[in-house]
Amino acid sequence: MTAYELLTKHIEDIQAILKDHGESLKRPKEGGDPKAFRQCIPSCPYRQKLKETLLETIQVLEDSRKAFKSKQIETLRKKLIQVLAETA
Repeated sequence: MTAYELLTKHIEDIQAILKDHGESLKRPKEGGDPKAFRQCIPSCPYRQKLKETLLETIQVLEDSRKAFKSKQIETLRKKLIQVLAETA
């Protein structure tokens, strides 16, 4: 991929994200869900990275739970699973 093609792709990605943000801003204004401001845009690359990191963390906590038998680790793991379910 050339530098020009890469730049063009990045610009297209930014335009798509801005469009998604614009749509999200319309929802509460039109009487939609007020939680829309707290939700990440589905196409947001940071959302995907967050999900991947949460899944990895949950897996490590699950593996260590067997070794350490810690109630705190179990509680933290359950909280992370809940956050992941709410944001998925």
